[in-house]
Amino acid sequence: MSCLPSDAAVITQTVNALLLRALALLQTPLSALTLHQALNAADQALATASHFHRFDLEPRAHLYRGHVLRAWGRWRAAHAAYVRAASVRGQGFSGTDIRSLTGDCLAMIRFEKEREARLRRAHSAVKEGRRGSKVVRFSDQQRAPVVIHDDRGEDDEGTRSDSSSSEMHLILDCNGEVVGRRESLPDLRTVRGRSVCRSPTT
Repeated sequence: MSCLPSDAAVITQTVNALLLRALALLQTPLSALTLHQALNAADQALATASHFHRFDLEPRAHLYRGHVLRAWGRWRAAHAAYVRAASVRGQGFSGTDIRSLTGDCLAMIRFEKEREARLRRAHSAVKEGRRGSKVVRFSDQQRAPVVIHDDRGEDDEGTRSDSSSSEMHLILDCNGEVVGRRESLPDLRTVRGRSVCRSPTT
């Protein structure tokens, strides 16, 4: 579609006005609404330039789309927009450093990938830790230790040094399975738990 000189001037003014609106919105406190409005203005500018085959204006629209998407934190989309804006020309655009803009986007893309990988590793470690954790369970109501007394007669093995030698405490995992035993427990006045399990020794 060819344009008369007067029409071309109107199209240029329309595209530039839309891009200035996008830029003005980026100068305000950013919110989801203002970012949507700014992107919509840049999209309209791009659509207008494309419709009238104004290939000299399209890179400008891509550049401003990149600015909006960058402010939004949408780094991949911003990088793609800046790449399409590489041929931007005209007054006010000659100093645009596309290489720096795309480089910033690539750096943030790498940062986000590394952060996501760290989060996945941390999540996996937490899951593995929960699966393999061993806990001692105590009662909220009963603070006394779970004690297993040796019911064998005192004359089975001769005399024993004291009563503590016949006490045993079970250690349970999160599934309630016995995973160990010990002869003493921490001070139960500061320990709270969910249940008490009693089991006779063999």
